[in-house]
Amino acid sequence: MPKISVTIPHQFDRATVIEKVQPAMEKTANDFQGQDLVIDWQEDKANFHFKSLGFSIKGAVVVDDAEVTVDLELPFAAMMYKEKAKKGITKNVTAALGG
Repeated sequence: MPKISVTIPHQFDRATVIEKVQPAMEKTANDFQGQDLVIDWQEDKANFHFKSLGFSIKGAVVVDDAEVTVDLELPFAAMMYKEKAKKGITKNVTAALGG
């Protein structure tokens, strides 16, 4: 499956970033007509999955001291949405982090 990776710098502690990123991921899924979003946080990492436009989308969020990285796996049939997804993740997470 093709992957998208977005890394955004931050200046917060990890717990604050997690609080801010959670709703940003929910907004991103909603922006792409996502349904059944599940985000499973394990300390500063999370795996997520949802359905969008008939596709199963999955990925991961990793928060470290200086940046947050969102990796997304798209099915080949959803490749036409790759750039739109990358821009949406970047926009929503950057906005959530106050950027």
